[in-house]
Amino acid sequence: MSENRKHYYSPTESSEINSNLETEALDSAIHEVLKAVRKDGTPSVLSVTIPFENLDPLAVLEILGSDNEFQYYWEYPEEKLAISAGRTLHKLRADGDNRFETISNAIKNLKQSIVEYSSFGHSLAGVHFLGGFSFFDQIISEKWNRFGAACFIIPEWTFIRDGELSLLTINIKTNSFDKDDAVHELIRTQFDAISGKLLQLTKCQNGSQKNGKASVNVNVKEDSGARENWVESILKAQQNIKNGKYNKIVLSRELQIELNGTVEPTRIVNHLRKEYPSCYTFLFRPDGKTSFIGSTPERLLSIRSNYILTEGLAGSISRGKTATDDTILEKQLLNSSKDIEEHNYVVQSIQERLLLFSDEVNFPLKPGIKKFTNVQHLYTPISAWMNKDYNPFLILDIMHPTPAVGGFPTSQALENIPELELYDRGWYAGPIGWINSKGRGEFVVSIRSGIIDEKDALFYAGCGIVEHSNPDSEWEETKLKFIPMLTAVQHG
Repeated sequence: MSENRKHYYSPTESSEINSNLETEALDSAIHEVLKAVRKDGTPSVLSVTIPFENLDPLAVLEILGSDNEFQYYWEYPEEKLAISAGRTLHKLRADGDNRFETISNAIKNLKQSIVEYSSFGHSLAGVHFLGGFSFFDQIISEKWNRFGAACFIIPEWTFIRDGELSLLTINIKTNSFDKDDAVHELIRTQFDAISGKLLQLTKCQNGSQKNGKASVNVNVKEDSGARENWVESILKAQQNIKNGKYNKIVLSRELQIELNGTVEPTRIVNHLRKEYPSCYTFLFRPDGKTSFIGSTPERLLSIRSNYILTEGLAGSISRGKTATDDTILEKQLLNSSKDIEEHNYVVQSIQERLLLFSDEVNFPLKPGIKKFTNVQHLYTPISAWMNKDYNPFLILDIMHPTPAVGGFPTSQALENIPELELYDRGWYAGPIGWINSKGRGEFVVSIRSGIIDEKDALFYAGCGIVEHSNPDSEWEETKLKFIPMLTAVQHG
């Protein structure tokens, strides 16, 4: 929820914004960053945040976003938090076994050259690092080359809505030859330019819209042997389970989609966030061309100060058409030995990992149910207090992947996934999210997702396989999990 309530600057209040920026505090911040730049010659980042009119961040992205530039969107309606961002100021990439550490060190070094100014205190003011990681530590498919095994971006602008408060942040690079007055004028110019463009949102409310209804025909290109390959992979996995190689493995499959028509990523996002308000909806478009979009039910890691929040989410069943049917299915899931077994592996593994950073991990002894539009899951909320100050990326590295998307024991299951799936997961089921300069961050598991180009798309869905899994039932479960993305592309 919002931490402060301040005046919201509407797009028509450019003069008031300029007045707000002409403060001793901002002058001091500019002077400080330029002094540091001139001292060692290293370029720095100046970040300026002000409260703004409470606009829809997705609408802001549609107005300010460019088709040829970085675009980002993140929303979790249950916490009334949404983030949109655009244009690249800094891009950080890494691959290999040390990619979490590499990204962490790069962010740590960049933070030393960042000077922030905000007209008021808020944990979401200032610089945000937006990005994620692939499931495995290397990218094999050319389709995922634009993303890399890890990619984080400092955007030129960020618009955040936190409850009833909205924040607009502008980030600029400064160099040793910049003058204080010139930097101040650049900041004013940037805010004025954005305010002018956001006037279009007011015009949209009067009946005009930026884009007409998208018309997209979807052709599912399911391989004729896909189901047989799926069954064969599960049978091989179950044989490995019987031989004691692992207790559970998560297998997924990809669905190839041919698109005929114009695909607007923000329209897909808009459909997802409305249809699945209990999920985290995200868009990561590193180059303005290929989009990774999804609406995931699974939080991987939330950090505020020294508090960690995560969850176990494994074991699923469909929703009922009536309240009675839905309740019957819920009870069936709660009493399913196969699903309880799968879920307990996830909770046990998360507990073991968090005990590396905390003296006590808290969670209920029995799972509950978390319901979504077309599916319900066994659900266990898990929390912990860190026993000292840990690097968030160290925790993230330990947490990924959980048995919910990898298997149990995880290391043994991971070794077997590529040969059974026969495709590159890319960022599917990897951690995606954000962390800011104040150490606040949120990462989710990027399931219920797909990678979308101008003319085609790949959607992904997976299932936890244990000894008593039924291959036909698991196939039907993947079909259920494809529905969100398929529907969003068709009707977004």
